[in-house]
Amino acid sequence: MRGPVCEEDVKYGKLCKICEAKLKAGQISSVDLGLLKAIDKLENKKFLIATEVVRAFELPDIILVFARGNVGMLIGKAGKNVKELEENLGKKIRIIELSKEPKETIQQVFGRARVLAVNKVFKPESEELKVIVDEKDKLRIGPNKEKIEEILGKILKTPVEIGFS
Repeated sequence: MRGPVCEEDVKYGKLCKICEAKLKAGQISSVDLGLLKAIDKLENKKFLIATEVVRAFELPDIILVFARGNVGMLIGKAGKNVKELEENLGKKIRIIELSKEPKETIQQVFGRARVLAVNKVFKPESEELKVIVDEKDKLRIGPNKEKIEEILGKILKTPVEIGFS
């Protein structure tokens, strides 16, 4: 399994110079290291060869894990791996498969909240994504709106603004 942190760093719990620089630059976080350590303790980690954990982000009540490849193996049969990771980390975990289509990735982040539209907005200096969520689901997103915008911006490599309709 590949991840944003070197395998040796995960094994020994100490960051190398390259990963230390990534941490200072904000390309990885302590959540990434903690998650990868927990994954390393999984019983059936040998089946995760074709899986890449891209990043992990922590919200107050959940950890969002963005992954590529064989994401089903990371989840495990009947969610066994996710349950084990939740026990090890003490928080709910949502595995999100990165898609080539931003709307699919965004919908997975919002879970049961209905994403009505994802529009590209062209501005003179750049472009951004405007995500329209159903007004009825405003409470599901709650105070995490700005943090979710920041997370999606980092993952999709373009600014994201969330609105309600």
